[in-house]
Amino acid sequence: MEIPFFVLLILYLIGVAFFLLWSFFNLYHIIKFGFFDFTGKLNTGIFACLSIAIFFITFLLLKDVAWLDTFTFMDLIPTKTIESFGTNIHI
Repeated sequence: MEIPFFVLLILYLIGVAFFLLWSFFNLYHIIKFGFFDFTGKLNTGIFACLSIAIFFITFLLLKDVAWLDTFTFMDLIPTKTIESFGTNIHI
């Protein structure tokens, strides 16, 4: 059974959507309940900068992928090969 790579992209985007929802929920509560002093601002800024950096790096890594190519589950399982008298034996 061949699976196109864009299925993995959809799963990744669902994970990103949950992450963004969780982040906005947390940011709302930090601002609403008054924990937005210097430490709160610093932690929020570091969190936002790291999140943006991670999303930018993943964009750079994923932009050149051929999303319509396919893979099989057997491609994911490493196999060992033993050479015996000029023939390859897969374990």
